[in-house]
Amino acid sequence: MIFLLIFFISFLFCQSVLAEESRLEEIVVTATKFEEPKKDVAYSVQVITQEDIKSSTADNAGDLIAEAAIGHVQKYPGLLTSSIGLRGFRTDLFDDLKSRVLVLINGNRAGTVNLATIPVDDIDRIEIVKGPASVLYGSSAMGGVINIITKQGKEEGIHGSIGGQAGSWDFWKTKAELYGKKNNFDFYISASRAEVDDYSAKNYGKIENTGYNDESLSARLGYSFFDKHHISLGFQHWRGWKIGSPGPIYEPDPDDYNNIERNRFDLEYKTSTFKAGYYFTKDRNEYHEGSIAGTWEIPNEVTLKKTTTQGATIQKMFSIDDHRIIIGGQWDRIEVKNSRNTGAPYNPNSKYDSYGVFTEGRLSLFKKKLLLNVGIRYDYFENEILPTEGILSLKPRKENLDHLTVRGGILYKITDSLSIKANAGTAFRAPAPDELAVDYISWGIHYLGNPDLKPEKSKSYDVGFAYTKDFFNAELTFFHSEFKDKILSYYDNTLNAQTFKNVEGATIQGIEGNLSYDIGALAGLNFSLEPFINFTYNTRYSSKDEVEIKEYGKTLTYTPKCTASFGIRAGKEKWDLRLIANYIGDEKVIDWNPLSKNYRKVVDKADFTVVNLKGSYRPIKNLEITLSVENLFDKAYEYVQYYPMPRRTIIGGVKWLF
Repeated sequence: MIFLLIFFISFLFCQSVLAEESRLEEIVVTATKFEEPKKDVAYSVQVITQEDIKSSTADNAGDLIAEAAIGHVQKYPGLLTSSIGLRGFRTDLFDDLKSRVLVLINGNRAGTVNLATIPVDDIDRIEIVKGPASVLYGSSAMGGVINIITKQGKEEGIHGSIGGQAGSWDFWKTKAELYGKKNNFDFYISASRAEVDDYSAKNYGKIENTGYNDESLSARLGYSFFDKHHISLGFQHWRGWKIGSPGPIYEPDPDDYNNIERNRFDLEYKTSTFKAGYYFTKDRNEYHEGSIAGTWEIPNEVTLKKTTTQGATIQKMFSIDDHRIIIGGQWDRIEVKNSRNTGAPYNPNSKYDSYGVFTEGRLSLFKKKLLLNVGIRYDYFENEILPTEGILSLKPRKENLDHLTVRGGILYKITDSLSIKANAGTAFRAPAPDELAVDYISWGIHYLGNPDLKPEKSKSYDVGFAYTKDFFNAELTFFHSEFKDKILSYYDNTLNAQTFKNVEGATIQGIEGNLSYDIGALAGLNFSLEPFINFTYNTRYSSKDEVEIKEYGKTLTYTPKCTASFGIRAGKEKWDLRLIANYIGDEKVIDWNPLSKNYRKVVDKADFTVVNLKGSYRPIKNLEITLSVENLFDKAYEYVQYYPMPRRTIIGGVKWLF
């Protein structure tokens, strides 16, 4: 860690002569809901650019975000769900409403927590706002928000590509895209189809039931009118079938699988100072259990979960000179329907409505050298457990609650290149319908919600600096969060029921940073040569819950001490290359292997580094050839204990551009 700090400081104050040519000013939208230069944003923002995506070996958003080393990753084989962490808070593996990091698509709820089911083909960029963001986005934005922004037609004329890939584990993929602008119209269309067989893991051999099939279709149509008015309609379809669910290596399951389908529409109208939009997502997850893996399984059982997520947002910006204020409102509804072909579903149906109003102002002083931000939000929630076929004992209930959130930030520009930032704020996660209002008996257990639950809350602050000059970029931030009123599921002997209560949460603090420097430009080379590093280092991540401390110890489980990505990019007009190493530090995990002497005990999971390489070559203007190697050094590694990841994977591709 000391080496990293020295590395940052020495680069920052190095007085070497830099190239005169400058990069285009980076614009971000997620931190304030309106487009503005990243250098004017007081909050910590990390961007995965289109260049990063093109040079990545990732095939879905989960892999792409894991590669960016923004925090903790719990990644399962194939297209099984992945959990992503920011500053010690994580997305939930199964339930969007129980996530403490909010995932968005084009500024609205993604409608899924499984980022592995979001292909990279139509992603333009991903903006990651770190720290409390509930003032603008409401519930779940405790560790921050991950906003996946899709492509739209930007270039005049009609352009496109068609291509294919093939490689290890009988992988193949075909994809095509068409995009452009004509007069006031813009459009983007893409489609893909892929398939992969079971992979092999070092020290384990073939891991059965890790293959999958998937297809995607994405489209966005836009129309510009008057002065900077734009309206657009987007559609996304993704379907995966025979998505293998192999189980842990101590209990392999060769026949369980998922069929998942997600369809999404969104409509947006915007000007330079106004935005309004509506989105609608239907997610269908069908899980098939066979009869081979264990005696506890019910043969040929199919559980079905249908989730409908929809909502609307509106926001207006008012400006006086360089000062401004944003006022907005937001509505989200999540409806869940559950069923099971062999009897009562495991969970009841539910509906969740969230209504929020917010405002955030920015005061600009001393010719925009000092920027002061302050914001406040009010949310009202309606949680309802609905009648559910098969659960005869269910008592439908409805519970409401509200919450107030605040945050503030300051940015001071010491020079045009160097600025310091400081932020403080609160964030929260509202209780889900089952935590508040459930009341039924299943398999002899009474499940009972607690209407007196308070939202989970965090109080956070951070301070850091950002330096950008020509081809050199560096950021370093210290953060500290106090997590309170964590919602815990437990069995209450007095109530004779499985219920919920608020307990003490945790203290989380650390240092995060990123640095990149195009030394090719500095040296006057005719190609770019850019080393880079992103990292998060937790200096403290300790639980405050007495029950958790007694059972598992004070150190938070499933939270690595450090995550980092580092490597080098190189390229020019006809070729480009990127070598990237991802480091996941040691962490405390619970050993769930019943055959282990440490069963249900906390054990140390060792750190690992996996290296990926991708290169592309364009021998002629319209032809691009790519080669990628994942796990370049053929290491044995696993993000989740007992779920080993693939050996060295080689994939080649060819694309025709027009």
